[in-house]
Amino acid sequence: MKFRLYLFVALIATLFAASLQAAPLTIGLVLSSGGLHDESFNDAAYEGAQLLRKEGALVEVVDPGSVSGIEPALRYFCKRKLDMVCAVGVFASDAVRHVANEYPNTKIILIDAVVSAPNVLSILFDEEQGSFFAGAFAALVSKKGCVGFMGGMDSPVIGSFEKGFKSGATFVNSDIKFVSKYLGNTPEAFDMVDKAEKVGAELHQAGADIIYHAAGKSGLGLISAARHSNFYVIGVDSDQSRIAPGKVAASVVKRIDIALIKAVEVYKKGSFNGGVWTLGLQDHGIELAYSRFNRNLITHEVSLKLDEIEDFLINK
Repeated sequence: MKFRLYLFVALIATLFAASLQAAPLTIGLVLSSGGLHDESFNDAAYEGAQLLRKEGALVEVVDPGSVSGIEPALRYFCKRKLDMVCAVGVFASDAVRHVANEYPNTKIILIDAVVSAPNVLSILFDEEQGSFFAGAFAALVSKKGCVGFMGGMDSPVIGSFEKGFKSGATFVNSDIKFVSKYLGNTPEAFDMVDKAEKVGAELHQAGADIIYHAAGKSGLGLISAARHSNFYVIGVDSDQSRIAPGKVAASVVKRIDIALIKAVEVYKKGSFNGGVWTLGLQDHGIELAYSRFNRNLITHEVSLKLDEIEDFLINK
């Protein structure tokens, strides 16, 4: 009788373990300010969520609406004890810091910012490296010898985009002219489409025939200005060429989908630890996506030069 009881208990334990193994991973994703349909950072994060769903994960997404809505959304997921909680964007840092301390057993992923906590994995992208590559591309295809940069919020993070872009352009052409403008000093600068359209026109009037932006949703204004003027745009975070075919020559794409998949892989292996990852060209975490509508810009000579620069950036 005891043997049968032990056998029954063992069977139940085996079935329970199998059910746990088969249970889908539960993930909560909190977007950044600017929300969905920004054709930039938030949409790239949502595409990552869609990919995880195809892999069998149960992913819930919250669009917080503003910076103040990020922390309540994170706390909502943590209270429900999801397997992983993810926040995107530099404006999530304070919220993640508070919530990570309050829920130390929750595994948290923070995309594009850093919080030092045992349960927080911060994943960065080497935007300066990607921007350098974009600057080299811009200098190679510019006909006027003048390139421009439009930033959203004037901050160290966006400043690194500008620095990398300018360095890449001058690496290719030391005599190239460079013009730049920022939209503001607060997070709202990433959601100023009308102002960005005016600033884009001003940068073009200053001589730029190709303009790179790091302005989130505001970048849609720059692209709108390009539709009515004779200049190209280099998009950011996701491939923005579909917004205005022929006007967005390339985009610096942050592969948030790859970042999320890598984080899920370490979680499944039981080796999720707090720390910082930085993904660049060599990790396929960042890339310059060329528009299929502007293939004429990438001549054989330009293509060879870009290959050389990419090798230089990866192996330096």
